[in-house]
Amino acid sequence: MNLTEEQYKKIEDYAAALMSAKEIAILLDFNEDEEKIFVEKIKNHKKSQEHKSFLKGRLTTKFELRKVVIDLAKMGSQSAQVVTEKYLKENLYG
Repeated sequence: MNLTEEQYKKIEDYAAALMSAKEIAILLDFNEDEEKIFVEKIKNHKKSQEHKSFLKGRLTTKFELRKVVIDLAKMGSQSAQVVTEKYLKENLYG
């Protein structure tokens, strides 16, 4: 599979919108064989550019959501403070 830089950017953008690998393949107009290869790469080929673009998109959203929760915690939201405590207890270097 040889994707363009534009397609990798779209993968990242769609993943940031929390679309599944299969949904992304459909949005990119992959045929059935390309879809299977793409989904396989997302799931099992962690060094592939497809996987990296997908993960980067997901992590971008995770980061944005965490920022919002932390800001709410700083403003006094008790439920956001509980979630922030959970974030602090997660594996720091994992």
